[in-house]
Formats: sequence, structure tokens, C-alpha cells
Amino acid sequence: MRYVPYGPELEGVPNVIVDGLANAATVLALSHWPRSATPEALKADTSAEIVFNYLRSPAADTLRANAEAVSNNHFDIDGLMGLWAMLNPEEALEHVELVIAIAECGDFERWSGEHAAKAVCALHGLENMESSPLFEMLAAIDDPGERMAYLYNEMFPFVPVLLRDIDSLEEFWRDEYERIIAGRRLFDAGNAGLKEMPELDMAVFTLPEDVHPIAVNERTQCSRVALVNEEFRYVVKYRYESWVEYQSREFPPRIDLDPFADFLQTFEGNPGYWKADDVSSIVPLLRLQDEEEDIAASSITPGLFVNLLAQFLRDNAENEELLWSPATADMGT
Repeated sequence: MRYVPYGPELEGVPNVIVDGLANAATVLALSHWPRSATPEALKADTSAEIVFNYLRSPAADTLRANAEAVSNNHFDIDGLMGLWAMLNPEEALEHVELVIAIAECGDFERWSGEHAAKAVCALHGLENMESSPLFEMLAAIDDPGERMAYLYNEMFPFVPVLLRDIDSLEEFWRDEYERIIAGRRLFDAGNAGLKEMPELDMAVFTLPEDVHPIAVNERTQCSRVALVNEEFRYVVKYRYESWVEYQSREFPPRIDLDPFADFLQTFEGNPGYWKADDVSSIVPLLRLQDEEEDIAASSITPGLFVNLLAQFLRDNAENEELLWSPATADMGT
């Protein structure tokens, strides 16, 4: 198979879409996205694992029909690992567990082992660090489609290095990886708190400082996460797992937090405004913003904030007007 960038080059070309939405010429979707039309027998938590289910399927050739092109409508780590596996099936099957672990760690910001975490950090560094061989060209690309195609084409050769010689890329993974380890040590030392509310599928973290999401998400399976900073800075988020067609467990529907933001505003004594992202966003956040900070300090005390949040979730657990789930999502297709 060959990679064809999503866009004009793919129009009219029979294709397989990995980790995204199909276009008019798509014959097979291998994606955990909502409403992707991925065959039921192939579904898994990550798109990369779906690809391996496809590669192992006795019906693979039939499912693919005449498609020789493979593509995706966005760039991310799960997409990269899945596309690379489609293009390099024999090598990918030698590293199944690690490829899936990297996809899980990258997509869900969840600890999936030391090697996978380093690989994810290395990919972030290759995309964003000024010392990256990709940086100069990326800085010159304004068009999102061109940037996506460039990232895939340039990142594919790095995947075997990620799998076989991660230490050779230490320059790109070291700093972020150390932040993850610092967060893990914070929890291990008892300097960060966690209270789970299983009936709400919510975890409340009390943190003395910013902690890398991978270190936070490692501590809970709850899909609703509230971060409570000692300076009265709060973030509530729905994890990415609750946006996709996740297979390992079932999550409660998301509840739109926009009315809760309006409610908090009536309590707020500090400057700024409470903002809730669209509930259908991949990882929507609720936080107080002001003119200077994306996450500003609130006048609401932590105990009151958590109690108000928990009560709102209880009161609206069956409010159909506020509920969103991937099973009923309108993906615009």
C-alpha cells in the first residue's frame, strides 16, 4: 500500500482510512473515531490495534477490495503508528505490543510503559523542538493539509528507530519524559491527592503544582477528571477515551458543562469568566479564564467547587439535552 495525503490527491482514489473519517472513495475505515463504520469484528481501543486486527484477519484482502491508498485526515501518534503498520505490516507485526502501547500512550496520555512514554515524548520533540530536523520546514508550512502530509512522510522513517533504538533519540524525549517521572514521584511520595467518586466516574486530584497528564491519568480509570490546584485553580476535563468508540469498558455519557460554567459565574468573586469547551470536543475543558491566564485563580473554595460539580453531574445524569456520547455523535458525514 502507499500513503496518499488526505485532500485533493485522495479524491476519487479507492482508499483505506486509518484513525479518521472516511471520504467518498473510502472502501474501509480502520478507526476508533465515532461513527467511523469500522467493521465490528476489528474494533479496538486504538486505531493502531484495529489495524493489527485487520492485518491478522483472514478477510483482510476482501475488506480492502481494490484499495492501494491509505490515509488519515489529521496527524497524531495513534494515526502515525496505525498508518506505519499498514505500510510495513511484517515489521509492525514483530513489534505489536510496543506499537499499540505507543498509540495508547500518545492518544490517551496514559502511561503504557517506559519505552512507549519515551517514544511519545520523542515524537513530540521531533514535531516541536527547534533542534529537530523537521523544525525549519514545519515553521515554513502554513497550510494545515501540507503540514499534515509533511509530518507523516517525515515521521514514518523515525518509527523503526523509536521501536529499536529509542536511546538514540534521547535529545528529543528527555525533557518531557523527566516531567512525567517527576509527576509520578509526586504521587509516590504522597504529595498529591486523589479521591475517586465511582458513581460519577470522576476522579478529583489535589495537586501542589502542574503535573504531566500522563502521570495524572495513570492513577485512575475514571473518564471525568477534576484537577484542584492549591491556588484555587481548577480544571475539569473529559478524557479522550470517552470520545472514541472505546471497547475495553463503557463510559457514561458526557454531560455538557456549559450550564455549570454559567452557574459558577454567579458564585465567582474574582475577575474572569468560566468557560466550558464544546462537549463534543476531543478533550473538553472547564476552567476560569481572565485576560492574562487561561487557567485563573478562583474565589470558590476547593470543597465547595467539588461539591457543586458533583451535584451538577448527579442532577443531570439523565438530562438528554446535555448528554453526548460517541454512540450517537453527529460527525458531519
